[in-house]
Amino acid sequence: MEGPTAVVKCLGKSGSQCGTRMESSSYVGIGLHTMTIKAAPGPGVVSTFYMSTNGGVYEKSCTQPWVELDFEIMGNQAGSESKIWTNMLQGTCQEHWAWITVPFDVSADYHTYAFDITTDSISWLVDGVAYRTVATDGFPDAHAAAQSSSFKEFISVWGKSSAETGEGIPEFRNALGVLDSNTNGFPLIADYQRPSSSVVPAPAPAVVAAPAPAVVAAPAPAVV
Repeated sequence: MEGPTAVVKCLGKSGSQCGTRMESSSYVGIGLHTMTIKAAPGPGVVSTFYMSTNGGVYEKSCTQPWVELDFEIMGNQAGSESKIWTNMLQGTCQEHWAWITVPFDVSADYHTYAFDITTDSISWLVDGVAYRTVATDGFPDAHAAAQSSSFKEFISVWGKSSAETGEGIPEFRNALGVLDSNTNGFPLIADYQRPSSSVVPAPAPAVVAAPAPAVVAAPAPAVV
């Protein structure tokens, strides 16, 4: 931690050296859930903010249902306009993903990302603008998770090299790239802050010594 900022580092060009995961201490549901993020730059690394009913874990066997909402901010998609991978997972590994495009470099400065969960919809907001909205009337498990406050909030940073097994569906892997191609100086750094507070780190308080999951299965962590 550096003041109000959770500083997450990718120390080297392998998954075992790249990132970690943090989770909130309480469960949440309907409401606006926000995080201010300056994403890690370059190929092979992703900075995430997500909500999950499954302890932050991607259930690879696809036998146990869970609900997850994701912002996957890939350094490889950063530029004057940046593409961000958004997703809602429900049922047993059923993914409802979509790209959104924002008019700035996600790795150059801080921007605020939010899930706006209402009684009948979920919206993905960036700097107060809704870029995607999904009605939950067709997804009873997502609807129930919101109503029953079954989500926890998570942040994570993780990466992959070309020598490691890729994560997720082909569209995700191709967009992420590999750490081998990242020409930025290491460590790569992602910064996280709670936008409404100058003293509360984001999200508090637990650091999980486990793979950093998100919309896809997660790699091993590194030292923050």
